[in-house]
Amino acid sequence: MKKLIYLSALVALVGGVSAADAKKPACTCEKCPCKPAYVVFEDTTGQREWKMPFQLGLAGYTMNKKSLDETLEIMQSLDLHFLCVKDFHLKYTATDAEIAAFKEKCAKYGVTGYGLGPLYTKDNAAVRAYFEFAKRFGTKVIVGVPYDPTDAKDSWGKRKGSRKQLEYIDTLVKEFDIKYAIHNHGPNSPEMFPDVEYGYNLIKDLDKRIGFCMDVGWEFGCDRDPAETIRKYGDRIYDIHLKNFAVNVKGARKIGKNSFTTVPMPRGKLDYASIFKALSDVGYKGVCSFEYERDFTNNLGGLAESVGYARGICDAVTAK
Repeated sequence: MKKLIYLSALVALVGGVSAADAKKPACTCEKCPCKPAYVVFEDTTGQREWKMPFQLGLAGYTMNKKSLDETLEIMQSLDLHFLCVKDFHLKYTATDAEIAAFKEKCAKYGVTGYGLGPLYTKDNAAVRAYFEFAKRFGTKVIVGVPYDPTDAKDSWGKRKGSRKQLEYIDTLVKEFDIKYAIHNHGPNSPEMFPDVEYGYNLIKDLDKRIGFCMDVGWEFGCDRDPAETIRKYGDRIYDIHLKNFAVNVKGARKIGKNSFTTVPMPRGKLDYASIFKALSDVGYKGVCSFEYERDFTNNLGGLAESVGYARGICDAVTAK
């Protein structure tokens, strides 16, 4: 384990941000001398064997304060090649020409947009538009949260998972042959898919192309063992979002009966050795995307530490 922690620190060091720099206010300029120059290494394809059935990627929400260009530069620096695309990097109303330009730019950095979302929808018309865009984009998995508002303010904590939309989505996954992955959101949304089990009870009689984008952190936040959830519902998990929490520490945000704060993966409470082992055992072949919800304007250090740690854990889990 000491070796893995050392590797994590090394990756953070070479990621392009020093400890001192991480404390500086983030630059908001697109092109100026203070914009960080991200380290890019030689192409090391084939230098090491990746034995997991899944790939590592990035959840677009992690970069909600970054331009697409900077997002791709960071991904290249971290050797991540799969992006779950959010609508602030590519509008879900984009033309075919705009989609082509987006893909061309991603390809220059060795990045593929493997999925879309999450997208929150309140009606069937929005869901159909989402599927139609996904078809034009060329993806086979979309992440969504179909919900019904229950008050005039559409309050987050009062939203309810929509069985009515799910029944309509059942017809769409058959029409488009695209998988729909529901994103769970933890105890702060007690009726809007807090955990996988809640969602499964709404979809268990529907087409198996309706499944989950399991947010590992929020599954843990609902007092679930993510590894057990993976083993139980693995055949309906089509995307994974990775994060880690420190629990009940000073400054953490109260959510449910505990307080949580996002931290780099080696510093949190979740047991990622058991999680990655479960994913390997069930033969999960999708993407595990880092969703680092902290320091959005200056998050490379935490991301680099997380990526290095995850790779080290995966190597240890699959070691002979």
